[in-house]
Amino acid sequence: MSRVLPVGSRVPSPILLDSEGRRVALGELLASGRTLLYFYPRAHTPHCTRQACNLRDHAKELVPWEVRIVGVSGDSPERLASFLRRHGLPFLLLSDRGGAAARAFGLPVFLGLVKRVSFLIEDGVIVWRDLHPRVGEQAQDLLRMLEARRRFPAPPADDSQREGERENPDPSAGPWPTAG
Repeated sequence: MSRVLPVGSRVPSPILLDSEGRRVALGELLASGRTLLYFYPRAHTPHCTRQACNLRDHAKELVPWEVRIVGVSGDSPERLASFLRRHGLPFLLLSDRGGAAARAFGLPVFLGLVKRVSFLIEDGVIVWRDLHPRVGEQAQDLLRMLEARRRFPAPPADDSQREGERENPDPSAGPWPTAG
């Protein structure tokens, strides 16, 4: 799955339908805040139900992290509405009938079924991806990753410095010695 959008990519903005048949521009939906965007093959199937119910059962644990959940599949809006009602899912499900969103994210689609993959998106940028999410542990894996990011934040990006170089903390002491 080397085609899958890498971390650091801006999210694409295909138009999808929600469970009520309303149009949703994915890029606009994901432009602000933190969202777990998960692609799954088909509603009402054993693994997809287990994954959705795992996220439902742990949704309250995601509230302090301000993570909203959005699921995407090739299912019709009617099937999504049925899936939401039957399992009491407290999050948005979107219909990607033509596979436009899956293809925009670089995911394989076969016979209308998309590969199961998850992305954490912050302010329209992919910050983490799970190419092989565990259906019964999706929420727990996400929570572990969020905790790890909190404990070990990435250093700020600074394009003015080359990799491996650091700024001299005391410029008045002159330049740092260099090897060579």
